[in-house]
Amino acid sequence: MTHTPSAETAQTKESRDKALVIDDDPSIRRSLELHLIDEGFDIISAEDGEQGVKAALENSVDFVLLDLRLPKLDGFEVLKQIKAGKPALPVIVITAFDDMQTAIKAIRLGAIDHLGKPLDLDQLDEVIKKIQQIAILSEKGISLSDTPECSFEPNTIVGRSRAMKQVFKTIGAVADSRDTVLIQGASGTGKEMVARALHFNSQYHDRPFIPIVCSALAANILESELFGHEKGAFTGAHQSKPGKFELAQGGTLFLDEISEISAEIQLKLLRFLQEKEFERVGGIKTIKADVRVIVATNKDLGELVSKGEFRQDLFYRLRVVTIELSSLKERTEDIPLLVPYFLEKIRRETGKEISVVPQEIMDRIQSHPWPGNIRELENALRRAVLLSPGNVLLPETLQLEGAIDSTRLPLQIKTMQEVEREHIENIMAYTGYEKKRAAEILNMSRPTLDKRIKEYRISKPGKPS
Repeated sequence: MTHTPSAETAQTKESRDKALVIDDDPSIRRSLELHLIDEGFDIISAEDGEQGVKAALENSVDFVLLDLRLPKLDGFEVLKQIKAGKPALPVIVITAFDDMQTAIKAIRLGAIDHLGKPLDLDQLDEVIKKIQQIAILSEKGISLSDTPECSFEPNTIVGRSRAMKQVFKTIGAVADSRDTVLIQGASGTGKEMVARALHFNSQYHDRPFIPIVCSALAANILESELFGHEKGAFTGAHQSKPGKFELAQGGTLFLDEISEISAEIQLKLLRFLQEKEFERVGGIKTIKADVRVIVATNKDLGELVSKGEFRQDLFYRLRVVTIELSSLKERTEDIPLLVPYFLEKIRRETGKEISVVPQEIMDRIQSHPWPGNIRELENALRRAVLLSPGNVLLPETLQLEGAIDSTRLPLQIKTMQEVEREHIENIMAYTGYEKKRAAEILNMSRPTLDKRIKEYRISKPGKPS
């Protein structure tokens, strides 16, 4: 291992960032050393993979430049060992094998970037600048290790707002009963989470919990899914099949979007709630079932009753206990708990760990109106986690619907589809949404433009997409 001396005093050296260069080519290694020294860095160098791992793990360095083709230890293995020992240490991979497979593998293993040879020093400086910006964000950010309430537990809801505390109290009061519960709230407010909390905090938690989205199936298919069918009941019914009510015996059946069920299913559901019995489609045998029913809707069932679109007697049966869920913008004090909760959930599901959230991101999250509520927050965080290369959640990876961010980092991470959609939207706006002229500017056929407009749901402001 070689150490490149610096002419700076010890006091100055302590304040300088330190880089580790791992490359077996002496000329390339020296070129990188000289460039980084000129940029104000202290340097440690290693000429093979084993030396590189040792230097990275035993020294305090701010980033690593890693060649992939190394003696003694392959560059990918070096990357694995460095990230295993120091997950937050930024590693820039440099390689002559500048192809898709190599880039994908390097990023999957935790590299912050992948640069090809011959190395573009301006491009390298941009990556180093990003690393320094991430370090600043990390210093000023919120460390999740300092957040005591960031643990994730399945079927658990987090919150400290008055509205959520009332929900918790209601769940505690009715969890062990078998009475029907109606959960009302806008899309994405966590209605299924509440249903799961009711079930898994009850004495029946070891029994089945079966969810079904009523709007996802046609009426005849939904009836069969709920109540089962006998062989020959309809075309394609080659054998008898039990429905969800039978499968949920002793447990809970959660019916989401209950407002969308047909009049026939409303009647059959009403009978079950009254008698705890039903018949399969095409059957004559009466089946008894001990099933708790929890339903949810984002619509006003009372209004649907007044319009004659929902049975009044069923409505009364469903609302024995009603839980109202507030929108996220009405309980912003829950956001500091929800962010670490979802980041821990995402870590368990993807293996990608974020330990620092910049204050800038928390400010943006708390000021966002969240039209998609909890679901939108989780999805926005999931995207940001997957696209952040290190352990810091990068501001430019947080995409908020309708938000304008003027303080993004230089790196813009977008898919080709996102870029194309924005370009077509801009051209359509420029032409006043005149498709013929827009197609000419885009050098695109009219049918292709129509297909893209439909695919990307592009519409003139004020008109539905």
